Amino acid sequence: MKGEIRGVYIHIPFCKYICSYCDFNKFYIQRQPVDKYIDCLIDEINSMDKVQNIETIYIGGGTPSALNDEQLHRLLSALRKKIPQQLREFTFEANPEDLVDSRVALVKEYGVDRISMGVQTFNDELLKILGRGHVAGDVDMAITNCKKYGIKDINVDLMFSLPKQTMEDLFVSMQKVVEYDISHVSCYSLILEQKTKLYNQVRDKKVTLPSNETEEKMYDEVINFLTANGYNQYEISNFARPEHESVHNSSYWENIEYYGLGAGAHGYIDGVRYANQGALKFYIDSMLEKGHARREEHTVTDKEKIEEEMFLGLRLLKGVDLNTFEEKYGKRAEKIFKEVIDKNIKIGYLEIDDNKLRLTRKGLFYGNEVFSEFLLD
Repeated sequence: MKGEIRGVYIHIPFCKYICSYCDFNKFYIQRQPVDKYIDCLIDEINSMDKVQNIETIYIGGGTPSALNDEQLHRLLSALRKKIPQQLREFTFEANPEDLVDSRVALVKEYGVDRISMGVQTFNDELLKILGRGHVAGDVDMAITNCKKYGIKDINVDLMFSLPKQTMEDLFVSMQKVVEYDISHVSCYSLILEQKTKLYNQVRDKKVTLPSNETEEKMYDEVINFLTANGYNQYEISNFARPEHESVHNSSYWENIEYYGLGAGAHGYIDGVRYANQGALKFYIDSMLEKGHARREEHTVTDKEKIEEEMFLGLRLLKGVDLNTFEEKYGKRAEKIFKEVIDKNIKIGYLEIDDNKLRLTRKGLFYGNEVFSEFLLD
């Protein structure tokens, strides 16, 4: 059965600088055909034919805030003309240094009610290692301006297991978040991705990362500290004040269909997962010549739907409702995945409570290992 399309993700692949750890589809904004890209993106926005049930919009990147005011105005104006209805959530990603007074006023004018900013750490030395363009003081300006214009849903990205990061550094960053009364925190361990500057530095032994044991201890302290300060952990890496969970991101984990627009964007429509080609030239040429983005498509099989239901649902701390699973697929998950579930319950990574299968506190750190076992042969 085909589901409703309830979200739109828009990818802005431009950055003013490239972070040492990032492997997303992105390009230095200098000398790029940004205006032509915005034109094509608007054409892709206008091509959407099922927008009546859209509840969330998420503009991510790259760095959406790298666009200038005129470019942002054109994009947001076209977007709200196509999707004029009241939304449950409208998120805009930004770097802290870009959230000056006029910029926050602009996005608020078009209905943005959630700002997600990549803070990563409040240690300026670590920010330099990561290749970030802001200093800790910029965060104060950004949060002040967001609150000035009534944007109460503010997400801060924090990272742990960074080169040279101490437990004290991590506590200082988390304490800052609490002091700012941020409504949502996404806290991730550093993942070393190939073809990034940091990967090469570690490979060449110019930079050393904390041990796996230290990483696990840091994650444990993140959970302890944030939950003790009023945040609810609702997903492996996400913590929110009550009623402030990310609606858009939760829809990914709940397997709800959405449009993905822009170079390198991924989407899920009518049971088909797709990925727009990432190269700017190919994206622009295809939009200009054919009126649609060149993309790779994959129809999700029944087997894959069952797999996704498990490894996406298990990211959420509420877990997978086993009765709902049976209603959707006509089979009990405990039978399909008996060996995997029994094994992971025995070693303490999974538990069943109130007919819900979920990761244990111990299993949260080893989630990716658990998820991989739910791939059927």
